[in-house]
Amino acid sequence: MAGPTRVGYFDTLRAIAIVAVVVLHTAAWNWYIFPVDSRDWQVLNWIDSAVRFAVPIFFMISGALFLDPGRSVSLKSLLRIRIPRIAIAFAFWSVFYATVTTFGPGGTGSLRSLIGQIFVGHYHLWFLLALGGLYLATPLLRKITEDRDVAWYFVLLAFVFAAVLPLVAQIPLIGKLVGKQLETMQLDLVLGYSIYFVLGYLLSRLHLSAIWLAVVLSLGAVGVTVTAGGTSWLSGRAHEPISTLYGYVTPNVILVSIAVFLGIKAWSERPSGARFANWPVVSYLAKYSFGIFLVHPLFQWAYTGLGITTDFASPLISVPILAAMILLPSALLAALIQRIPVIGKYIA
Repeated sequence: MAGPTRVGYFDTLRAIAIVAVVVLHTAAWNWYIFPVDSRDWQVLNWIDSAVRFAVPIFFMISGALFLDPGRSVSLKSLLRIRIPRIAIAFAFWSVFYATVTTFGPGGTGSLRSLIGQIFVGHYHLWFLLALGGLYLATPLLRKITEDRDVAWYFVLLAFVFAAVLPLVAQIPLIGKLVGKQLETMQLDLVLGYSIYFVLGYLLSRLHLSAIWLAVVLSLGAVGVTVTAGGTSWLSGRAHEPISTLYGYVTPNVILVSIAVFLGIKAWSERPSGARFANWPVVSYLAKYSFGIFLVHPLFQWAYTGLGITTDFASPLISVPILAAMILLPSALLAALIQRIPVIGKYIA
């Protein structure tokens, strides 16, 4: 997740995003277990909704860097350096987590199960596959971003066809008609996480007035409210957790991600924000964010085996405590792994 080009607010975004990832996974621990009408579930829902920007921010940082016209990014370098690094990291950690969960405490011990898990990958490794796909599409996306108007048009198409309409397609009655039209059009060009890749580039070059920044931040607050309130309403109707509005490519999460990106960018242009980016803890988290992302589920798995989950206290207390208990050793382990000769830089 860390890039070779150091930009102060990118480090701040990386640090905040990796903390948000850990908080998100900590909040999700018992999200499917608590009754949806319980106070604890509602707290977890609001926490989870507030940090859904975490993964999109990493896509946006990568887009800002790799789509930068001043940066040389050839197809050859992508195929020889970037894609192999993603593939090596996925293969290593997929084998590691599959082995631990299959032959560790509570595992099936089945060789067939092991092989299946290796190919599918651990629940968080989907990010590597998605990022690899964006790397493959980078030469094409760079052509799109050569023209700023075309790039914004691409974002608009992606917002409508990848975020809004798929959500509308799930509405009773009208949803069937919309879904059928989408299936007929097959406008796959603007699907997936490419919207964040292109947005990252465009937003990194956007300078807003104080008024427009306030509008963007307000829309971000609305996005969090829609995510949490809508999820609560949908889950209450179904009497079970419904995660439709948690999707990373949904209008509400896109708005929150834009607000976080531009908010941190604007803050970093001030002396206080610039100083924050240089704090040792921020630099450390930014530097090892890739490794922290890869290793943190190991500690969550270990705590689960010890019977330690978010139900030991109110989520307002347990989530921050457990997130810290996962983040700190993950950061240390990521730094140690990165120091392993030859392979360390590939797997952390």
